[in-house]
Amino acid sequence: MLAKLLVYILRVHPAFLLVLFLLLAIDLMTLFSVAPYLALKQGIWEVLGLLLGLGILMVPYPMFLRNARWIYGMILSLLAIVFLAGHASHGARRWIGLGWFQVQPSEFMILGLILFLTWLFVPERKDNPLTLKLFVGGLLASVIPAVLIARQPDLGTAFELMIIFFVFIYLKGIPSKIVTISLLAGLAFFPVVWEGIWAHLHEFQKDRIRAFINPSSDPSGLGYHTIQSIVAVGSGGWFGQGLTGATQVRYQFLPGAHTDFVFAVFSEEWGIAGALLFLGLMSYLVWFGFRTAMDCRDPAGFYLSAGVTGFFLFCFLINVLMVLGILPVVGVPMPLMSYGGSAMIVSLGAMGLLMNIRFYSKR
Repeated sequence: MLAKLLVYILRVHPAFLLVLFLLLAIDLMTLFSVAPYLALKQGIWEVLGLLLGLGILMVPYPMFLRNARWIYGMILSLLAIVFLAGHASHGARRWIGLGWFQVQPSEFMILGLILFLTWLFVPERKDNPLTLKLFVGGLLASVIPAVLIARQPDLGTAFELMIIFFVFIYLKGIPSKIVTISLLAGLAFFPVVWEGIWAHLHEFQKDRIRAFINPSSDPSGLGYHTIQSIVAVGSGGWFGQGLTGATQVRYQFLPGAHTDFVFAVFSEEWGIAGALLFLGLMSYLVWFGFRTAMDCRDPAGFYLSAGVTGFFLFCFLINVLMVLGILPVVGVPMPLMSYGGSAMIVSLGAMGLLMNIRFYSKR
């Protein structure tokens, strides 16, 4: 079966594989310029992610949907374990230690929530419009893990879960009554909710918001991260400074160069031309995902592929806008590029799920 799947991909969708492996090569090359050991570790995560993608490819996606409640519940239980006794590092408690490496369950909740919302919004036997009850059920399924993740603290991943929820209600076709009620409730309770959120934010998270509002007010403090990121992108020029000429990386001016700001590193090294190439490759994956959704005859496959692609698109855009200083630093990594084992494995698993839908929806 695996051989049949691989032959199908190579014959029908070779461009997808080419773009995917080009992005993985760009990721390793960029991380190598930051620190060679990071590229070595990321290479291991890429191999594991590709193996997960192959594993997902071999199981028809309806089977994942039939077990979506159990997958979601298991990952939610892992988030509860992290909350109670997770591994702490640099002031955050986000991981479960497994010997020589740590697993970040919040990243796996991304796929878990996409599967669960697809199961919830697209039942097998009857069509169901987006009622208020269904809306509240999906909202609770998204908010509960988002709150647990925000307490780690990890606002970026919590924000990603809410993005997934909004993608699904948009796909479902949200009635005007629910929109009106939500807007009125949001306006009425916004001051109270904002005060509650602000009171529970950590000081570094408040600093990020202040830096976004006016980064030049404290260029060596609150606004340092944003300013250095913009400098890195701008100093690349048209064709970049090369792997060894990028000063922001070589002299370690840019914090988080291998995580959320790896796109700034790549832009400095390869310039506008390289950045446009990268954006084009990412755009192709987004197009492929939405084309998969539009070609899918099965409603569940449509929602599943559109949900994965919508999440991928928003995270990709948010990271780029964050690097350019247009959005605040919210900790949303660049898919398939930012350093991190769990995030890379989940991203490649999502790519395997897209190809799974592409293959099995036609059979």
